[in-house]
Amino acid sequence: MVSSSDVWDEEDAATYDADGAEYFKPEVLDPTVDFLERLADGGPALEFAIGTGRVGISLAARGVPVTGIELSAAMVAQLRLKVGEGELPVIVGDMATTMAPGAGSFSVVFLVWNSISNLRTQAEQVQCFRHAANHLRPGGRFVIELWVPPIQRLLT
Repeated sequence: MVSSSDVWDEEDAATYDADGAEYFKPEVLDPTVDFLERLADGGPALEFAIGTGRVGISLAARGVPVTGIELSAAMVAQLRLKVGEGELPVIVGDMATTMAPGAGSFSVVFLVWNSISNLRTQAEQVQCFRHAANHLRPGGRFVIELWVPPIQRLLT
C-alpha cells in the first residue's frame, strides 16, 4: 500500500458530499460524465479513489459498467448508502497497487477531483500511472482531473 495516501475517516466521509455539494450540480458534474461516457465507448470503466461515488455512480446510471478502488472503507460505506455492490463494485485498497477484477479490459481508468494529489511522491504517482496502464485494454485511456496550483504555492 502507498503509505502517504490520506485515509478519510468516518467523520470526513459523513460530511464529504455536503462539503463538496457544488461539485454535484449538473452543470459541473454532467460534462465530466459526458466525457467519460464517450471515452468508455460501451466498455467498462475503473475509477481510482472513487470516494463516495460522485462520478462513478452517475456514470454507472448511464449504463457504463463501473468498478471502483478506494482506500477508505468509511468513504465506501457512504457510497453504499447510495448504491449496492451489484450496481457498482468497489475494492477497498490503494489506487497505485490494488488490482481490480477485469484488469486489462477497462476502456477507461479515471482519477478525478484532484485525487492524484493524495499520492505525495513522484514514485507513488508513477506507480499509479503504471497501475492504470495494467488495467487498460489496448487503446484504453487514463484520465486525470487536476487543479492548477497558484505559482506562489510552488515557491514555498
